[in-house]
Amino acid sequence: MKIQHQRQRKRVDLVTVPNETQMDSDQYTLCDLLFKKRIILPVRVDAYLRIGVYRRLTFACLILSIAVPSLSSPDTQLNFPPVRLNPTEPPARLISAYRLFKDPKRQIPNGRVVPYDLNTPHFADYANLHRFIWLPKGKSITYYHDKLEFPIGAVIIITVGYLNDIRSGHRPASPEGEQIIETRLLVHRKEGWTGLQYIWDQDTTDAHFSLLGGKVEVSWIHYDGKKRNHTYLMPNQNQCNQCHQINDTVIPLGPIKAQYLNKDYAYSEETDNFGSTSTATSVENQLLHWTRIGYLSGIPENIDEIPRIPVWNDPTTGTVEERARAYLDMNCSSCHQPNGLASTSGLDLMYDQKIPVRYGVFKAPVAAGRGAGDARFAIQPGRPESSMLLQRLASTDPGVRMPIVGRSLVHEEGVALIEEWIGQMKFSEMTRLQSTLDQRKAIHLERLKD
Repeated sequence: MKIQHQRQRKRVDLVTVPNETQMDSDQYTLCDLLFKKRIILPVRVDAYLRIGVYRRLTFACLILSIAVPSLSSPDTQLNFPPVRLNPTEPPARLISAYRLFKDPKRQIPNGRVVPYDLNTPHFADYANLHRFIWLPKGKSITYYHDKLEFPIGAVIIITVGYLNDIRSGHRPASPEGEQIIETRLLVHRKEGWTGLQYIWDQDTTDAHFSLLGGKVEVSWIHYDGKKRNHTYLMPNQNQCNQCHQINDTVIPLGPIKAQYLNKDYAYSEETDNFGSTSTATSVENQLLHWTRIGYLSGIPENIDEIPRIPVWNDPTTGTVEERARAYLDMNCSSCHQPNGLASTSGLDLMYDQKIPVRYGVFKAPVAAGRGAGDARFAIQPGRPESSMLLQRLASTDPGVRMPIVGRSLVHEEGVALIEEWIGQMKFSEMTRLQSTLDQRKAIHLERLKD
């Protein structure tokens, strides 16, 4: 795409903007402008060229970039322009306009874009999820009672891909080992959070903004060594908002709680974008790392005071019950909580819910439609086959399955854990009676609120 300048039409006509997207050239350093031939030159820089000092400036920039690498900060790197994302602007047509990734094919983040992970995995049809966060300069997240308050301008980034061999486990993306499909952004604006979806082209050079979602054919080698094929469904804008909605307000999922982030992360030279000079991988607690780089404030001095949710598929982190509750919290509690989309069901699957009937034990189905089937209770202790909760997790019927958005396959390993947990529960008449009383009490309290 040719860009013409009103004053210097002939000279600037030879200069183009990357990916046909207009960018604010004022965000580039002079060295960037001299070395990047595809970036539009402002009038003041063009003046330097016209008075014949181009060679001197180029030589000076080259010396600085070699001899003084420490002058390059996460905000103004000499070899890559900084992130450009203004939450007040409409969505960019191409994700490259935001400059979030140095290398999208390997999902290598740009300066100040911080990778993170959740300490218990979220299921999304066996997809591999790459998570990042970016904050504007001078902004930080505030920790308060295990919750995180994000500043205006914060951006949460999740890229969805499929590993060629799922047995290799989560690792940095590579063009040979993973198919990158979509990147979702949650942008914190003054009026609230806004979700943006970008679908990558086949060679992962750029991603296009989409409101309608889509589908793509994927395949991988499963844990059993056999090849599996699947049609991955990308949610549309309404479906994204449906999952990310609490009290009719769109919010981020997962990282909203510190207990999901209280774990170690292996930062490499490519992913530590805050002045680290180490070429080796360094391991650091994510919350401590965010604090050190200025992204987080308010955490207690003793990191052990912050809750740490068990890893559902790691028996060393908790009992079967604790890991099952962690699985339900991660995959179901965004809707099944007092203020969630499924609050009318009365089922609260948050990890810190202590009353058994509230998380399903001897709880009769409410507003479940045909999802209830012939089950009398959400969880019937000792009888997983008669428990509505397990039946819905094990179904692919759109009118029965749970969650209703975000999966179309049965998570075999997760279902096995929930089945084991319910099967271990001890049945007693006293437990059933107590659950009935607790349920009636909860209904009475809800009516008093109304």
